[in-house]
Amino acid sequence: MSRITQQQLESYLWGAATLLRGTIDAGDYKQFIFPLLFYKRLCDVFDEETQVALTESGGDTEFAAYPENHRFQIPPEAHWQEMRQVAKDVGRTLHNALRSIETANPDKLYGIFGDAQWTNKDRLPDAMLRDLIEHFATLNLSLANLPEDELGQGYEYLIKKFADDSGHTAAEFYTNRTLVHLMTEMLAPQPGESVYDPTCGSGGMLLSCIAHLRRQGQEWRNVRLYGQERNLMTSAIARMNCFLHGVEDFHIVRGDTLAHPRFVEGDRLQRFDVVLANPPYSIKQWNRKAFAADPWGRNLFGTPPQGRADYAFWQHILCSLSPQTGRCAILFPHGVLFRQEEAEMRRKIIEADLIECVLGLGPNLFYNSPMEACVVVCRMAKPRERRGKILLINAVNEVTRERAQSFLTDTHIQHILHAYQTFQDEPGFTGVASLEEIRARDGNLSILLYVSSPEANNQIQVSANGSLQESLAAWLSSAREARSSLAGVLGANPIIESEGLAAKPASSLPTWLKREEWQRLPFGAFAESINERVEPSDAGDEIYVGLEHLDPQDLHIRRWGKGSDVIGTKLRFRKGDLIFGRRRAYQRKLAIAQFDGICSAHAMVVRAKPEVVLPEFLPFLMVSDRFMNRAVEISVGSLSPTINWKTLKLEKFPLPSIDQQRRIAEILWEADKVFGKYFSVTKALAKIENALVDIMVRSAAANFESKPLRELIIGKPQYGANAPAANYRDGMPRYVRITDIETKGRLTKQDIVAVLLDESSQKKYELADGDLLIARTGNTVGKSYLYSESDGRCVYAGYLVRFRPNREIVLPEYLFRVTQSSYYRNWLENNIRVGAQPNVNGTEYGSLLIPLPPLSFQSERLSDIKELSSGDQGYEELISAIRFLATSFLNDIFCE
Repeated sequence: MSRITQQQLESYLWGAATLLRGTIDAGDYKQFIFPLLFYKRLCDVFDEETQVALTESGGDTEFAAYPENHRFQIPPEAHWQEMRQVAKDVGRTLHNALRSIETANPDKLYGIFGDAQWTNKDRLPDAMLRDLIEHFATLNLSLANLPEDELGQGYEYLIKKFADDSGHTAAEFYTNRTLVHLMTEMLAPQPGESVYDPTCGSGGMLLSCIAHLRRQGQEWRNVRLYGQERNLMTSAIARMNCFLHGVEDFHIVRGDTLAHPRFVEGDRLQRFDVVLANPPYSIKQWNRKAFAADPWGRNLFGTPPQGRADYAFWQHILCSLSPQTGRCAILFPHGVLFRQEEAEMRRKIIEADLIECVLGLGPNLFYNSPMEACVVVCRMAKPRERRGKILLINAVNEVTRERAQSFLTDTHIQHILHAYQTFQDEPGFTGVASLEEIRARDGNLSILLYVSSPEANNQIQVSANGSLQESLAAWLSSAREARSSLAGVLGANPIIESEGLAAKPASSLPTWLKREEWQRLPFGAFAESINERVEPSDAGDEIYVGLEHLDPQDLHIRRWGKGSDVIGTKLRFRKGDLIFGRRRAYQRKLAIAQFDGICSAHAMVVRAKPEVVLPEFLPFLMVSDRFMNRAVEISVGSLSPTINWKTLKLEKFPLPSIDQQRRIAEILWEADKVFGKYFSVTKALAKIENALVDIMVRSAAANFESKPLRELIIGKPQYGANAPAANYRDGMPRYVRITDIETKGRLTKQDIVAVLLDESSQKKYELADGDLLIARTGNTVGKSYLYSESDGRCVYAGYLVRFRPNREIVLPEYLFRVTQSSYYRNWLENNIRVGAQPNVNGTEYGSLLIPLPPLSFQSERLSDIKELSSGDQGYEELISAIRFLATSFLNDIFCE
């Protein structure tokens, strides 16, 4: 039988899952598909081993059945081929077969098939199980057909697909693999070391260390893996994952790590060289009392509050590190860096000089959640030059989002890794803080205290003492300049000419900001929760606002649905009420209702008590860091943390006097108004630009002949260089990859890498002014970029195809604009070959018909488009400045 390709394998695996659709929840697919895959692999390898033994023994069947000829024992009655003969009570027979295999291999496989309910005929009728078994029977999963590393890749593919399908429950067993890759690279596991994950999920972090060593060409078989996982099925998946990756030396156990750590040596925890972990965030259901008297000494820095076990996991990990070689990378919520209730423990860990690096991550790296998290790297024996220091990295912008998926590209990973390895200040990205500096800030590790935000670095700098007066004045000046220059492009425009915030002189904050006039009041003293419930049958065609309709940090409702779209109880709101996302408050969703309607019961309808708080001021208090951070802290639940009104109404917040509320609200509403106008203009500009491009292409197609792209270029389409990226140095050509091309076809100015090529290769792949690059594979297939000499010397990577336009018949800019049109997107949808990766090759691109007007037509239409798009940059800068300054102003107001 021929080797199974990765594309065949992925289609085969996902095809099995689709058989369960309709009767099994997506979140439960893994309970059934993973055990069946593992069962089939065991039986096929057993048969393969039997054939080898028969060949060696000259057909001796008794010899072939000896246990020493097999890695695992398969009782004859439990073999896959026997299961294929079963017509009735398939689930019970399958359950018995799996338990029989576990019993026959007690040291390695006991409990590995989990606790799936195979006998539930309502969910798994006999016909469905027979279909599943026959589907898996279509491929022989022997080692010859499917080596361990390739099956392991397929298993990881299936884990990710299940995570994609199961929404927020994916967080229980799956961590974004690009993030895991980064954490592994930072710790750099070595041959022979021990690796531990105290909350191991499906085992991805442990196996990432194996993959790292394999990539490096180093010995990986002597690495020892250890993991503990609370969930039975998930721990079983992790064990299967290790076996299918060909890993022998691993120990995955089931149990609650905080309550019952399984890896202990006498009266202390077992110690490991490397620890990677993504502990459950801020769990509240744990035994704090037992931890306060922990027999393994894990409370050496203190006992965390009942509502947050993050520091319990942190201390467990620190106690699990080997004294000389131990290092760890832990994924945490940002709150561990600054929460007051854990301040004393944080100060002690800082003083112990165990923290080496704090890495702040961008949003949307977690399933069904835009939350930002951080990675804390600790090392038991820091190098001499790093002692007494902590590196803080602000990587909030190091994330790419495409087709509803967010991830770190290789460029992002290399940028962060380089910063970690060099351990130096890089304005706007990294900062090295001494313990003295951190002590001066009372142990607060909030990254922006030590690293300026990228927005601030690129736009308007806020003075070090936190005063905004000079910054506001600088911004007002820049706003006027930008407005003047944009008017030259767009002509007289009331939106541009509206003075708004720019007409107001910068206020001197100290003259009216008098905190001695403020009161500290319970939230319920100045706001109320409106709990007017609406049953689904009464919803009808009313305007419905769900949490999915609210955008983080945007006070405006910009989209909505109908009440009949969603089943379930809803809440009624009135115009002027605040709709606050009480579920997953870390998403920072709050909006002001500009109409009457109904909203999700996962929201909270809040109404101001106008005798105490101005309705126009309350939303700004609620979007401040002061309020939102506390809202996150008091949320209950680990998977979908939710705020309870009974708790929130008792929380106290500083409330300015009515006069100061009015002043603050006036400034912030003025900023919001200007932001809204500029935002609307940028959206309108983009739509107009896209429309002009489409009009140009449609007009050309209607009035002129079309020719294949291959006839409009010099030479043939050429694929780029396949070579590893290197650190960029002056004098080297930049290495352009798919991830370096932004959505609008621009080349990113960050994360510049190079490539080491010999002279002939460099000449072959070096770009010339006007070259068009198009991505040929992956999720970004079809993305295009027009090279300009102003981007410096560049060569390009293998997943890009180069087309060199023949300027005698077509302008490079015209070709590029065609690839930005709806005409091109429609062609792309009809020509993408879908497999393991979407793909369009150079020959297929060459067949793309390009409407070909005369050069004069091309030049004239392009001139109109360029004139419009030239104003876009100024507006984008203004939007960033407004957002940054308004947020800074608000948080300065509420800081103590």
